[in-house]
Amino acid sequence: MIRTAIFLFLLFVLAFSLRFYRVGQPVFKEDEFTTVKAAVYAYQCQRDSNQCRRQPTSFKNRLLNLMTANETVPNLGAEIYLWDFIKDRASEIHHSRAWSHLYLVGGVYRWLGINELSSRLVSVVAGSLLVVVGYWFSRTFGGSAQISLLYSGLLAISFPLIDFSRNARMYSLYTLVFLLLVTMFYKRKWLAAGILFLLAYWLQLLTLILPLSLLAWAVWEKRYRLAGGLLFGMLILAGLSQYFNLDFSQRQFLALAWPPHWQYLNWWLAAALVLLVLKRQKYLLTIILTYLLVLVFFTRPAPAAAYTLALGPLILWPLLNWRRWLRLTVALIVLIQFAIGINYLYFGRDDRAQITKAYPVLTNKFQSGDKIYAVQLRDYYLQDLPPETEVIDLQENPQGNFSGSGFVVWEKEKAVHLQPSVLAEIQASFHQLGGQGLDGWGVEIYSFGK
Repeated sequence: MIRTAIFLFLLFVLAFSLRFYRVGQPVFKEDEFTTVKAAVYAYQCQRDSNQCRRQPTSFKNRLLNLMTANETVPNLGAEIYLWDFIKDRASEIHHSRAWSHLYLVGGVYRWLGINELSSRLVSVVAGSLLVVVGYWFSRTFGGSAQISLLYSGLLAISFPLIDFSRNARMYSLYTLVFLLLVTMFYKRKWLAAGILFLLAYWLQLLTLILPLSLLAWAVWEKRYRLAGGLLFGMLILAGLSQYFNLDFSQRQFLALAWPPHWQYLNWWLAAALVLLVLKRQKYLLTIILTYLLVLVFFTRPAPAAAYTLALGPLILWPLLNWRRWLRLTVALIVLIQFAIGINYLYFGRDDRAQITKAYPVLTNKFQSGDKIYAVQLRDYYLQDLPPETEVIDLQENPQGNFSGSGFVVWEKEKAVHLQPSVLAEIQASFHQLGGQGLDGWGVEIYSFGK
């Protein structure tokens, strides 16, 4: 027992080291900015009540918004707005998605300040703890101590798990909570499972798939009391949805998808499902298969690895619990994937825009009265601009209507959000300061009216 605990502690240290090393070096990418802007508001509001915004609304509305995980309006658990780093105050945009994660990140800011490392630390710790929870999960489902340690070791070095653990988003924390939830439900720890389900639901809407899979499993296993309880709960939610006109499933995300998202299918998934059938492990089989069916046929957003990350540990486990040759093959593949991904993870090879190198071109030439027209401006890196600087979002105002003087800024992959006529006008009439042909930073910058 002591020897196992020592090995598990060493695996945790390994997992933490692989996730923490140089985690503060890369600039923020994509939706990390949204998380940081919301977490900074949570921090600033707790630090100084004068920084808080309040929307008058009733207790009933806040409760219903909490029940439906509506991120666009205040709920009973959170009222969070995106922080405007140029104006140094809260914007009017409410964003409370994964609010428990946002408050955790805001808490880290109190101790370590606002930076890339502190913004990602919650994900680093959550991803590292997955190694410990993974061992318990494996033992719960019949894995030997040796196989469970191997399983934890592969979770420690798994490339996608490390990658998301080095991201400021909530997906690493969600994966940890989801694995705990699946284990607690299997062990019939109903109170703990209920609490974890709510936490998982407020972190990620896809948690709503789990009750459907559990209902299917309960019927398959002829556990009719459990099936009846789950069905009764679903009927209550359906009644509340009808009576209060609530949208628990967020139809903008969960709706019939055509053509189906076949991209979710891969050999890892297929092999895991076959082995679960052979081993007659109905519980994990039903969960994975139900999630797969929903993701392929009933989700509107474009397929993304983030949506299947929580299934990764469930898919890996059966691959280690069949034949020795398969166990060794899978372990070798996971190790090779990590080795191939080292440059991507630690040395800036993930082709993200080099905003900290590109934006100084703008700030050095900025003059009082200049405007900034942008697609998804990363204002975290423009905090030195005057607070009165006018910023026009070219997604909200696609016609452009450029006036006065200023700059147009977008990351090269965001050009798809510009209307072709506007893009043509910019390229033909404005002066290019950075971008294609001038540098390798991946940011287009044009000036006008100067």
